[in-house]
Amino acid sequence: MSDVTFVAPRYGADVVGGAESGARALATRLSADGMDVSVLTSRARSFDTWADDYPEGTTVEEGVSVSRFSVDHPRSPNFAASCDRLLRNPEQASMQDAWQWIDEQGPTSNDLLEAIAEVDRGVLAFTPYMYHPAVRGVSLARVPTVLHAAAHPEPPLRLPVFDDLFNSASAIAHYSRLEQRLVLDRFPATVLTPQAVTGLPVEAPEFEIDPVEARGFFGLADEPFVLFLGRVLRSKGAHELVDFFAGARERRGDGKLVIAGPVVDEIPKSKGVVCVGPVSEQHKFGLLAAADALINPSPLESFSLVVLEAWLAGTPVLVNGWCGPTRDHCERSGGGLWYSNFVEFEVSLNRLLDDADLRDNLAEAGHGYVTESFSWAAVRRRYLSLVSQVR
Repeated sequence: MSDVTFVAPRYGADVVGGAESGARALATRLSADGMDVSVLTSRARSFDTWADDYPEGTTVEEGVSVSRFSVDHPRSPNFAASCDRLLRNPEQASMQDAWQWIDEQGPTSNDLLEAIAEVDRGVLAFTPYMYHPAVRGVSLARVPTVLHAAAHPEPPLRLPVFDDLFNSASAIAHYSRLEQRLVLDRFPATVLTPQAVTGLPVEAPEFEIDPVEARGFFGLADEPFVLFLGRVLRSKGAHELVDFFAGARERRGDGKLVIAGPVVDEIPKSKGVVCVGPVSEQHKFGLLAAADALINPSPLESFSLVVLEAWLAGTPVLVNGWCGPTRDHCERSGGGLWYSNFVEFEVSLNRLLDDADLRDNLAEAGHGYVTESFSWAAVRRRYLSLVSQVR
């Protein structure tokens, strides 16, 4: 058995998702440092269907033992409708309805739960809070548990089913100060639980970042552009960003918005908006370095790796001011701007596109913040200190 066993609904180098990427970042680095690390997860790649995309069984990936288990049933096509009904008033949901929502949310896998119950050494690290393996799995644990909640101020967090999960965890690892504050407000009893704002490791890639090649590959020429990077979801602010950018571009007369990432909710065509779909790691960092700014319009983030990766690539950021963690990154680092409405968005966008010195100063401040606070050495020290309190 492993020193640390991560439990995640999905896992893999080609899985796009903040919590899942965070688990992989920790698992691979702990393994490289000589710890015995394993992962228990489903065979799914997509959270929309939970289809069994990966082979069943155990493989070694980047030094980590990864065991994948079949999902008992795919997500119901009616889940979105039932989800909408329940989450209109989550505080009023019965415990029975809340548990039914967890089971429908998935990914449900009895084999995965049995594997969790068999872990008899080290600690079990569950992420994120909202999915079946964490909510059902924590109660089966025979060893101390660390919850990487990746919590947002979103309706599901107010369901009554999560009180037992947060109050039962042996320790809680937060990605930001704002997440910790949110969890303490929602679950006051966790004030007695060992916890720390560990963050996640964010480091420059080993390969050479090539912004010129990325511009050429995606046909961007020399026109200024801003970048959205991640899953294209309405709930992540992608559609509002397209609307805001279109309004600002109409008055500016130039500039492009490049959208890179898997498209979950189709976006309308708009002048100056280029959707390139999922990109490789090389092209991701190339686009980050080539962009005049990264824009993260999401109001729901617990950390936002991509904001910090932009700073490492030498690029300033513009974030949704209603998102506490990303705004906090900008305030603490001095590396970015934020907006709360269209007027603020347009003013900030124009400042970033028109002022090269401002861009350079913001990017330099952000770079220093990342290297000081989120190097692997810094995150490792905080994380292992937390784990040592419950082992």
